[in-house]
Amino acid sequence: MNLYLVVLGGRMRGGNVEMHDVRWVLGDTIEATVPQLKSEWIGNAQGLHIDSYKQLRFVDGYRITIVNTNETDGNEDNKIWFINLGGYISGEMLEQHHLEIVVAPSLKIAKRRALQRWSKPMNQIHKDDHAAITNLQGYSVLLESDPQGRHDGMKPDWSGYWVIS
Repeated sequence: MNLYLVVLGGRMRGGNVEMHDVRWVLGDTIEATVPQLKSEWIGNAQGLHIDSYKQLRFVDGYRITIVNTNETDGNEDNKIWFINLGGYISGEMLEQHHLEIVVAPSLKIAKRRALQRWSKPMNQIHKDDHAAITNLQGYSVLLESDPQGRHDGMKPDWSGYWVIS
């Protein structure tokens, strides 16, 4: 079982521009996650597509492990955090965004680590969204210390325009 971070795109009723959302889902393959992604999309089904995805394996020196929720006590000191940062570039109308996955014991520390990783010069950088990724679809997301200290970063495994509806 693998953990994927997926950027979805599509239309919303009454919207003038394409909308996006970020989902984290479990599956043996990215293709196996498509029914879950479709069920979680809040916009129009027609035209729903994947813009990018990344299988999350190693974050901040930890290996991500998926186990049945009944097999864990849930007392992890660190958690995997999804952080969506926003910021502005002078002369541009749209807010810019930067997604990060970090390991931290608290939201405050996770936000600080995510901010340190956004290297583009921006004005008014702020946290738009966050979530601890701990339990999904009856499974727990656990962290195991990785002796090699690996961190996969946020480069997508794939990006493009993959229509799934």
